[in-house]
Amino acid sequence: MKPFSTSLALALTSAAWLLGAAPVHAQSQAASGPREIARVTGARGNHVVWLENDDGAVDIAVMATYPQRPLVAPLFLKKHTPAEVFLALAPSRQELPAALARQSSFAEDFTAREQLQRENAAALAELPSGFDAGGQSLTAGCSASFRAWVSSEYGDASCGDPNQEVISTAHPSDTYCTSGCDFPLGAQDRGSCQPNLRSCDIIQGTATVVRLRTTNWWGDVNFNHPGHSAHFGVANCSGNGPVTFNRQRGASGVFTVQVPVNGLLHYKPGTAIVPANAANFVAYGSWKKGKTASGDTYVSNSMSVEANGGTDDRVIACGDIYTDYTLQDVSSPTCHGPDISLCTGGNCTSACFYCSGGSCPIN
Repeated sequence: MKPFSTSLALALTSAAWLLGAAPVHAQSQAASGPREIARVTGARGNHVVWLENDDGAVDIAVMATYPQRPLVAPLFLKKHTPAEVFLALAPSRQELPAALARQSSFAEDFTAREQLQRENAAALAELPSGFDAGGQSLTAGCSASFRAWVSSEYGDASCGDPNQEVISTAHPSDTYCTSGCDFPLGAQDRGSCQPNLRSCDIIQGTATVVRLRTTNWWGDVNFNHPGHSAHFGVANCSGNGPVTFNRQRGASGVFTVQVPVNGLLHYKPGTAIVPANAANFVAYGSWKKGKTASGDTYVSNSMSVEANGGTDDRVIACGDIYTDYTLQDVSSPTCHGPDISLCTGGNCTSACFYCSGGSCPIN
């Protein structure tokens, strides 16, 4: 494979702290950078770690071991906040850490916890199974079975695909509605009303994602690209020991982890741009607020892989950088009748209904 463009390469050094691959119950804290605030462990080193950044945002790091399923399904991770992921995985009587409690409105709601647990279990059950239990070995290379496992655990079929370009752009989309969509459509405005939505009210969100991919790679890996949000992952296919995965966003401290052979670590920021405001607000056109492409507000997102220079060392590395996210009303024209649609701001005769002309009957 050809080397990466030097404009996208950034070597990361001076790791702020080290997170071992083996299950532990506490970590020493650095003066700055990500701080571990919670950890849930499973079999064979599988674990999920919550990390608080200097700005108070909480990110999640997920470690999985081939051929096992992770503790949290990638689809569940995409749809829920770090606080909700904690409620789904932690023991029922374990309280939310303070940084996560700020994100949750049902920390003590046992029913909500059970619902989140069931949703994660259902998402995990949908993941592929039957991967070669023999796993990887000291023999160089990323097997087809291992690559397929990495794709399912990372949550994107292009991660681990050797035919992918090193750098490409994708436009994945999501839908929002009252039932049956990727995300729920908001049912409240800025706190003053509860709109009556119909099942035919549908919003579509479309992201622009810069994909960074490398498979069966020997030697150091360096990814760097500006954007609103980033998802990074590293899988250790083969070799004589762990590789070092470094991750950094903006001027924050460096997150460093050792990824063992047969292991995958992927790192999801807690401030992801999907879902956007459509999940919370509808009236007054607040649902239209996504994330526009803006170099002025972009933050650098970088990762690197080190200690991958042994004769048989090989890794898979993936990055997804979100650079914008737009929302549009794709409701059926007959959803509310002629000239009536979701409010786009300034064209509503009622705070709780959405009119682009004509009359606004009570829904």
